[in-house]
Amino acid sequence: MDNIVFDFDYAKACVTSNEIKKIGSQLIPEIENIKKSLPSGYETDYASVHVLSDDHMLESVTYLVNKKKKLHISTLVVIGIGGSNLGTIAIHKALHGDFHNKKNPDVKIYFADTVDADYLSDVMYLVEKELCSGENVLINVVTKSGTTTETIANFEIFLNLLKKYKTEKYNDYIVATTDKDSPLWDYAKKHAIDCLEIPKKVGGRYSVFSPVGLFPLGFLGVDIKNLLAGARSILQDCLDEHIKKNPAMVSAAINYIHYKQGANVHDIFVFSKYLRSFGQWCRQLVGESVGKKFDREGKEVAVGVTPTVSVGTVDLHSVAQLYLGGPQDKFTTFVSVTPKAEIFLPKIDAFEKFVENIQGKSVSFIMDSIIGGVKAAYASDKRPFVSVHIPGVEEIYLGQLMQWKMLEIMYLGYLLHVNPFDQPQVELYKKETRKLLEK
Repeated sequence: MDNIVFDFDYAKACVTSNEIKKIGSQLIPEIENIKKSLPSGYETDYASVHVLSDDHMLESVTYLVNKKKKLHISTLVVIGIGGSNLGTIAIHKALHGDFHNKKNPDVKIYFADTVDADYLSDVMYLVEKELCSGENVLINVVTKSGTTTETIANFEIFLNLLKKYKTEKYNDYIVATTDKDSPLWDYAKKHAIDCLEIPKKVGGRYSVFSPVGLFPLGFLGVDIKNLLAGARSILQDCLDEHIKKNPAMVSAAINYIHYKQGANVHDIFVFSKYLRSFGQWCRQLVGESVGKKFDREGKEVAVGVTPTVSVGTVDLHSVAQLYLGGPQDKFTTFVSVTPKAEIFLPKIDAFEKFVENIQGKSVSFIMDSIIGGVKAAYASDKRPFVSVHIPGVEEIYLGQLMQWKMLEIMYLGYLLHVNPFDQPQVELYKKETRKLLEK
C-alpha cells in the first residue's frame, strides 16, 4: 500500500493473513465489475466512483459557488436528511468542529435535517434575525427523489421565510440539488431556481463527492478539488486485485470474517472530536448498505452489521467498560489523527500527586498514551480491531478516508451477497407515514 498516505494497521485484527487472503480472493470478480463499469459513467450501480473524474460536474458546481458568493451571503441553510447532508456535515465538522466556519467566519451554516419543532424554531429564529438585519441567506435544498417528507416540509418553511424578506428575487437565494426531472427539479425550473443534478445511479450515502456535498462545502471555502484529489489518490489502490495493496479489500474481508464469527457490531472509535460526524456518516453507510432482509436472489436472509460510533477520549468514560468487559460481539476500527495544535501542560509540582508523569508534557503525548493504552487493553483480551491514522484533518485525507470506506462497504455487501446500493426497508416507514398524513 505504498501510495496511501494514511496508515492502516490490521496486525491486531485477530485474523490470519491466510484467512484474509482467502476471503479477499472472493472479491476479485467484484473488483473487475467496478473496473469494467468505469467507462460506462453513470449507467451502473458503481456510478459514485465516476463522480471523481467528472470535470463537467465540478465545473458546474464551481460556477454556481462563484455565482452565489457574489450575493454576499451571511448564512447558508442546508435542507436535507440522511445521505443528502451527512457527508457534508462530516467534512464540515471535521474541518471546523462545532464552529460555523473557521476559514470564513463571516458565513454561518445551519442544517435543517429534522422536523423537530423546537430545533427548527431555533434555526428559524437565527435565520430570520439575519434577514431582518438586512443580511442575505442562501438556501440549499437537497433531496435526490425531490419528495422526501422532512426535506420538503422544511423547504416550504424556509422558502416562506425567505419570501417574506426577499419579495422580488427570492429565487436567486436558492439552490436545488436533486435528480433531473424530479418534482423538485420541475418546481425549481418553473420558478427560475438554480439546479444541480444528482446522477440517478448515485445513491445518497455514496453522494458526498457529487453536487450534494461539493456545492455547500465549496461555498463554505472547502478545497473541493483537494477533496476529490484525495479520493482519486486512493481509488487505484482500492481497485487493486492484490490483497496486500488494497486496504478496502482487506478491511472488508476482516469485517466479513468477524461478522461470520458472531461479531455483528462494528464500532467506529474516533480519537478526535472533529471526526464524530465522520463516524455518523459511516453509520449510515454501513447500516443502509448491508442491513438487508433479502439477498440478491430474493431469499430472506436478514443480515447486517450494526454500526456504532464512539469518540475518544470521552467515551472511554461511558462505554469502555462494556467494550472491554461485555460480550465478544464487536469489531472495532480506531481512527486517530495528528493534531495541528500543540499544547503543553505547565510544570506545577503540586499536581504531580494528582496524576503522575504528565507535568510539562504535551496534550498530544497524553492522547497518544491513552490510545496506546486502549489498544493494548483490547489486544490483551483478544478484542479485534484495526487502526487508521491520518496525518491531519485536511481535505485530501478526508477524501481518502471516505472513498476507502465506500469501497469497503461495496465489497462487504458483495461478500454478504446483498445489494449495497438499495434500501427497500426504508420505504416501509415512509409508506406508513404517508398513511398517517392522509388522516
